[in-house]
Amino acid sequence: MKSGVNPRTKVLFNDALLSLLSPPILRPTSNNLTDIDPDEENGVISCTIDNNLINIDTKTISPFKCVFGSAGKLQEDSQTAIVAIYGCWLPDRRLREYRYIMDQLFYYIYHKLENLVINDYVLVYFHGATPKHRTPELKFLRKYYQMVNFRLRKNLRGIYVVHPTRWLRTVIAVSRPFFSNKFYHKVHYIYTIAELEREFPNNPITIPLIIEQGFKSLLYTDSQ
Repeated sequence: MKSGVNPRTKVLFNDALLSLLSPPILRPTSNNLTDIDPDEENGVISCTIDNNLINIDTKTISPFKCVFGSAGKLQEDSQTAIVAIYGCWLPDRRLREYRYIMDQLFYYIYHKLENLVINDYVLVYFHGATPKHRTPELKFLRKYYQMVNFRLRKNLRGIYVVHPTRWLRTVIAVSRPFFSNKFYHKVHYIYTIAELEREFPNNPITIPLIIEQGFKSLLYTDSQ
């Protein structure tokens, strides 16, 4: 896993740091995290939810496609896919068309998962460098969770939340009544690069530069 940060260093992000690290427009200059869908370039991709065919507005969500990344398989001989979500590139809740953009982005991610996931999969969510105004509200998470089909829910082996803030942990704890116990117990917190490498020793996961900058702007250093 490429990173210039001491893997034994633990960082505690706060809102002030997150605001500095997440300017309104900050995207990778190239996105090789996931394969390009041939139809995507023509803006004609779609997904089916509850037997309803939904056309996805790929033009509107173009600046936010880098939110989703495919990180290969859990092991070389495994069919378990690794999916990465980068919170620092989620839409700003203050955008006028935020609700529409979020819906279209969810459909896009859903489309990607449907095509990527054959059997089991794990979801790695990078929360580092994600300010509150880019974190989806609970009502959106609940809505999208209910829209996910049974196959994708059942085949989800685990959710790894990397660099969670106290605020995010509180939100997840408060949301527990809205999700099944089975789903809730799939959530795992990852605080350091070393922990992430231990969980995924056979497949490095791309860490965006903006998150590495968060590690370098240390607010808390592990004494180990």
